[in-house]
Amino acid sequence: MRKKSPLHAYDFSNKTYPFSAVALLHEKLIPYSTPFSLPRDHTYNLSPNKNDSALVLMTEGIYSFCHQESDLYIATGFSPGLIGLIDGYSLYYNVEQRPQHYIVAETECAGHLVPIDTFLACADEFELWHDISRILAHRLMVMSAREGEIVGVNSYTTVRALLSELWIYPENYRNQINVEKFIQRRSGLSRAQIMRVLSDLKKGGYLKIAMGKLIELGKLPHSY
Repeated sequence: MRKKSPLHAYDFSNKTYPFSAVALLHEKLIPYSTPFSLPRDHTYNLSPNKNDSALVLMTEGIYSFCHQESDLYIATGFSPGLIGLIDGYSLYYNVEQRPQHYIVAETECAGHLVPIDTFLACADEFELWHDISRILAHRLMVMSAREGEIVGVNSYTTVRALLSELWIYPENYRNQINVEKFIQRRSGLSRAQIMRVLSDLKKGGYLKIAMGKLIELGKLPHSY
């Protein structure tokens, strides 16, 4: 039997995304929230302390989820979404030396903030824990799929996977994203490595970049 090719992590995320669970949480929590906006390339620290602790109900935009200490990229998020579950949990239960995270707006982002105490009270009152579990399980699956694309591979394979991901983003979001920054944030590759690969691909006619934005992408070679 012929083995099926695995979905690209972005495709996998889209096709398995628990939209109904996220929609229900937005419906129940937005009445208890305050408006939130984050300009492109700006950051927002998740749960830095108990007084400012809040979950983010993102309604517009694409964002990156990163480690606070190392700036290591973890995952990409798309609206609609729910952000801050890990940081809220670790802060609420006083987890020692807890890992902290922040988000970076890849595009213009907007949504709502829900204080962690309010979130927990609503989760109990409206019986939202099953839907919260679905969201967390989905994130673990996507992270596993993504690791197979960019962990333990050479720089070209990493750049190739990220270009393919960026190209299938909605055009209105893709046109707000700088290709080099997008790849560097997710890969840890140096600017020189990234620009060398992009330059060679442009010379080969595989892609076009204008004003830092990816405007055309052909079928990329498997090896470099």
